[in-house]
Amino acid sequence: MKAIRVRIENGRITGEAPAGLPDGEVDLCIAEPDDEMSADELGRLNDALTRGFESIKAGRFRPASAVISDLRRR
Repeated sequence: MKAIRVRIENGRITGEAPAGLPDGEVDLCIAEPDDEMSADELGRLNDALTRGFESIKAGRFRPASAVISDLRRR
């Protein structure tokens, strides 16, 4: 998994995304040391994030706009 380095200035986050990520908005969740995750939970989270990032790099994803459109049609 690759980390994304950002800069926070005046309450705004800026930075460069790793190559291969699709354009658009994303929600970033910052893990805090006091989140009280066990070593097992943290390991599972890291594994899930790694699998997700590898899927994106391999082109195995659907744009959020397509998922939302499908949900609205239901």
